[in-house]
Amino acid sequence: MFTLNKDRFKEFDIRKARQFVDYWSEYYYYEIKVFDSDEVIDYLKELNLGNRITEQNAKRLLRWKDPRMLTERKLSSPNKGKKNERVMRVIEKLEDINDFRFGKMSEHDFKVETNKIFPSGLIWQIFLFHIACPFKYPMADQNVFRAFSTQKQTEVPIDWYGYMHYMDYFFQVSISAGIIAEKPKGNEHNIKEIVSGLKKVDNALFGFGQFLKSYG
Repeated sequence: MFTLNKDRFKEFDIRKARQFVDYWSEYYYYEIKVFDSDEVIDYLKELNLGNRITEQNAKRLLRWKDPRMLTERKLSSPNKGKKNERVMRVIEKLEDINDFRFGKMSEHDFKVETNKIFPSGLIWQIFLFHIACPFKYPMADQNVFRAFSTQKQTEVPIDWYGYMHYMDYFFQVSISAGIIAEKPKGNEHNIKEIVSGLKKVDNALFGFGQFLKSYG
Protein backbone atom coordinates (compact mmCIF):
# COMPACT_ATOMS: atom_id res chain seq x y z
CA MET A 1 0.00 0.00 0.00
CA PHE A 2 1.27 3.48 -0.88
CA THR A 3 1.18 6.03 1.94
CA LEU A 4 1.99 9.70 1.50
CA ASN A 5 4.94 10.88 3.55
CA LYS A 6 3.81 13.99 5.42
CA ASP A 7 7.41 14.99 6.12
CA ARG A 8 7.87 15.52 2.38
CA PHE A 9 5.21 18.24 2.42
CA LYS A 10 7.67 20.50 4.24
CA GLU A 11 10.23 20.33 1.47
CA PHE A 12 10.66 23.66 -0.29
CA ASP A 13 12.87 23.66 -3.36
CA ILE A 14 12.53 27.08 -4.95
CA ARG A 15 14.21 25.73 -8.09
CA LYS A 16 11.05 23.69 -8.70
CA ALA A 17 8.66 26.59 -8.21
CA ARG A 18 7.35 26.37 -11.78
CA GLN A 19 6.45 22.72 -11.44
CA PHE A 20 4.77 23.48 -8.11
CA VAL A 21 2.66 26.31 -9.55
CA ASP A 22 1.71 24.41 -12.71
CA TYR A 23 0.74 21.29 -10.75
CA TRP A 24 -1.20 22.73 -7.81
CA SER A 25 -2.99 25.45 -9.75
CA GLU A 26 -4.77 22.68 -11.65
CA TYR A 27 -6.50 21.71 -8.40
CA TYR A 28 -7.97 25.15 -7.86
CA TYR A 29 -11.69 25.53 -8.33
CA TYR A 30 -13.72 28.41 -6.98
CA GLU A 31 -16.90 29.83 -8.44
CA ILE A 32 -19.20 32.39 -6.83
CA LYS A 33 -22.24 33.95 -8.48
CA VAL A 34 -23.36 37.56 -8.34
CA PHE A 35 -25.86 38.11 -5.52
CA ASP A 36 -29.38 37.15 -6.61
CA SER A 37 -28.15 36.21 -10.09
CA ASP A 38 -26.84 33.27 -12.13
CA GLU A 39 -23.91 35.35 -13.39
CA VAL A 40 -20.54 34.05 -12.22
CA ILE A 41 -18.32 36.72 -10.68
CA ASP A 42 -15.26 37.42 -12.83
CA TYR A 43 -12.63 38.30 -10.23
CA LEU A 44 -10.10 39.74 -12.68
CA LYS A 45 -12.72 41.82 -14.46
CA GLU A 46 -14.11 43.23 -11.21
CA LEU A 47 -10.66 44.44 -10.16
CA ASN A 48 -11.19 47.06 -12.89
CA LEU A 49 -7.45 47.56 -13.27
CA GLY A 50 -6.37 50.96 -14.48
CA ASN A 51 -9.65 52.51 -13.38
CA ARG A 52 -11.45 53.37 -10.17
CA ILE A 53 -13.13 50.60 -8.24
CA THR A 54 -16.88 51.15 -8.47
CA GLU A 55 -19.53 50.28 -5.92
CA GLN A 56 -20.58 47.32 -8.06
CA ASN A 57 -16.97 46.13 -8.35
CA ALA A 58 -16.55 46.31 -4.57
CA LYS A 59 -19.79 44.47 -3.80
CA ARG A 60 -18.97 41.67 -6.21
CA LEU A 61 -15.38 41.33 -5.05
CA LEU A 62 -16.42 41.19 -1.40
CA ARG A 63 -19.02 38.52 -2.12
CA TRP A 64 -16.42 36.61 -4.14
CA LYS A 65 -14.05 36.73 -1.17
CA ASP A 66 -16.57 35.61 1.44
CA PRO A 67 -20.09 34.88 0.16
CA ARG A 68 -21.32 33.99 3.63
CA MET A 69 -20.13 37.07 5.51
CA LEU A 70 -19.50 39.73 2.84
CA THR A 71 -22.56 39.55 0.60
CA GLU A 72 -24.29 42.92 0.27
CA ARG A 73 -27.50 41.59 1.84
CA LYS A 74 -27.79 39.39 4.93
CA LEU A 75 -28.47 35.83 3.88
CA SER A 76 -29.91 34.37 7.08
CA SER A 77 -32.58 35.15 9.66
CA PRO A 78 -33.49 37.21 11.62
CA ASN A 79 -31.86 39.90 9.45
CA LYS A 80 -32.25 38.17 6.09
CA GLY A 81 -32.47 40.67 3.26
CA LYS A 82 -31.13 43.61 5.24
CA LYS A 83 -28.04 45.50 4.15
CA ASN A 84 -24.78 43.99 5.34
CA GLU A 85 -23.10 46.62 7.51
CA ARG A 86 -19.64 45.16 6.78
CA VAL A 87 -20.11 45.73 3.07
CA MET A 88 -21.62 49.17 3.64
CA ARG A 89 -18.54 50.23 5.62
CA VAL A 90 -16.39 49.33 2.62
CA ILE A 91 -18.64 51.24 0.23
CA GLU A 92 -18.43 54.29 2.48
CA LYS A 93 -14.63 54.10 2.22
CA LEU A 94 -14.43 53.60 -1.56
CA GLU A 95 -12.79 57.01 -1.94
CA ASP A 96 -9.96 55.92 0.36
CA ILE A 97 -9.56 52.62 -1.50
CA ASN A 98 -9.27 54.45 -4.81
CA ASP A 99 -6.95 57.06 -3.33
CA PHE A 100 -4.65 54.26 -2.18
CA ARG A 101 -4.89 52.60 -5.60
CA PHE A 102 -3.66 55.77 -7.30
CA GLY A 103 -0.96 56.64 -4.77
CA LYS A 104 -2.83 59.41 -2.98
CA MET A 105 -2.71 57.67 0.40
CA SER A 106 0.20 56.02 2.22
CA GLU A 107 0.27 52.37 3.24
CA HIS A 108 0.23 53.40 6.91
CA ASP A 109 -2.81 55.65 6.51
CA PHE A 110 -4.67 53.04 4.48
CA LYS A 111 -3.94 50.43 7.11
CA VAL A 112 -5.51 52.72 9.71
CA GLU A 113 -8.63 52.97 7.56
CA THR A 114 -8.87 49.22 6.85
CA ASN A 115 -8.60 48.58 10.58
CA LYS A 116 -11.61 50.84 11.11
CA ILE A 117 -13.59 48.95 8.48
CA PHE A 118 -12.66 45.47 9.72
CA PRO A 119 -11.34 45.90 13.30
CA SER A 120 -10.88 42.17 13.92
CA GLY A 121 -10.49 40.80 10.41
CA LEU A 122 -6.88 40.64 9.22
CA ILE A 123 -7.78 38.57 6.14
CA TRP A 124 -10.46 41.06 5.12
CA GLN A 125 -8.13 44.00 5.77
CA ILE A 126 -5.56 42.41 3.49
CA PHE A 127 -8.23 41.88 0.84
CA LEU A 128 -8.89 45.62 0.72
CA PHE A 129 -5.17 46.16 0.15
CA HIS A 130 -5.31 43.50 -2.54
CA ILE A 131 -8.23 44.87 -4.52
CA ALA A 132 -6.65 48.32 -4.43
CA CYS A 133 -3.20 47.10 -5.55
CA PRO A 134 -3.40 43.41 -6.57
CA PHE A 135 0.07 43.50 -8.13
CA LYS A 136 1.64 44.44 -4.78
CA TYR A 137 -0.46 42.81 -2.06
CA PRO A 138 -1.32 39.12 -2.56
CA MET A 139 -4.57 37.78 -1.18
CA ALA A 140 -4.54 35.85 2.05
CA ASP A 141 -6.62 33.07 3.60
CA GLN A 142 -6.12 30.05 5.80
CA ASN A 143 -5.15 27.85 2.84
CA VAL A 144 -2.32 29.96 1.42
CA PHE A 145 -1.07 30.68 4.93
CA ARG A 146 -1.06 26.92 5.62
CA ALA A 147 1.00 26.31 2.48
CA PHE A 148 3.42 29.05 3.50
CA SER A 149 3.85 27.89 7.10
CA THR A 150 4.38 24.28 5.97
CA GLN A 151 6.95 25.00 3.28
CA LYS A 152 8.82 27.63 5.29
CA GLN A 153 8.38 25.74 8.57
CA THR A 154 7.18 28.79 10.41
CA GLU A 155 4.08 29.94 12.28
CA VAL A 156 0.85 30.74 10.46
CA PRO A 157 0.66 34.55 10.12
CA ILE A 158 -1.65 36.19 12.64
CA ASP A 159 -0.79 39.85 12.09
CA TRP A 160 0.52 42.31 9.51
CA TYR A 161 4.12 41.41 10.36
CA GLY A 162 3.42 37.77 9.55
CA TYR A 163 1.68 38.77 6.33
CA MET A 164 4.81 40.66 5.26
CA HIS A 165 6.75 37.40 5.54
CA TYR A 166 4.08 35.65 3.50
CA MET A 167 4.31 38.39 0.89
CA ASP A 168 8.08 37.84 0.56
CA TYR A 169 7.47 34.11 0.10
CA PHE A 170 4.69 34.71 -2.45
CA PHE A 171 6.87 36.88 -4.66
CA GLN A 172 9.84 34.55 -4.24
CA VAL A 173 7.70 31.74 -5.66
CA SER A 174 6.29 34.00 -8.39
CA ILE A 175 9.72 35.14 -9.57
CA SER A 176 11.33 31.71 -9.33
CA ALA A 177 8.44 30.21 -11.30
CA GLY A 178 9.00 32.72 -14.07
CA ILE A 179 5.57 34.28 -13.62
CA ILE A 180 7.19 37.69 -13.17
CA ALA A 181 10.78 38.92 -13.52
CA GLU A 182 10.64 41.17 -10.47
CA LYS A 183 8.14 42.48 -7.98
CA PRO A 184 5.74 44.72 -9.97
CA LYS A 185 5.53 48.44 -9.31
CA GLY A 186 2.14 48.90 -10.92
CA ASN A 187 3.19 51.08 -13.85
CA GLU A 188 3.96 48.19 -16.19
CA HIS A 189 2.13 48.29 -19.52
CA ASN A 190 0.98 44.67 -19.11
CA ILE A 191 -0.32 44.93 -15.54
CA LYS A 192 -3.47 42.91 -16.30
CA GLU A 193 -1.33 40.04 -17.59
CA ILE A 194 0.89 40.30 -14.51
CA VAL A 195 -2.06 40.18 -12.10
CA SER A 196 -3.51 37.21 -13.99
CA GLY A 197 -0.18 35.40 -13.61
CA LEU A 198 0.02 36.19 -9.91
CA LYS A 199 -3.49 34.78 -9.51
CA LYS A 200 -2.18 31.46 -10.82
CA VAL A 201 0.39 31.44 -7.99
CA ASP A 202 -2.37 32.16 -5.50
CA ASN A 203 -4.42 29.34 -7.02
CA ALA A 204 -1.52 26.93 -6.56
CA LEU A 205 -0.93 27.89 -2.93
CA PHE A 206 -4.67 27.72 -2.26
CA GLY A 207 -4.89 24.25 -3.78
CA PHE A 208 -1.84 22.98 -1.90
CA GLY A 209 -3.16 24.46 1.34
CA GLN A 210 -6.50 22.73 0.87
CA PHE A 211 -4.69 19.45 0.27
CA LEU A 212 -2.67 19.88 3.46
CA LYS A 213 -5.85 20.48 5.44
CA SER A 214 -7.68 17.46 4.02
CA TYR A 215 -4.70 15.13 4.32
CA GLY A 216 -3.60 16.31 7.74
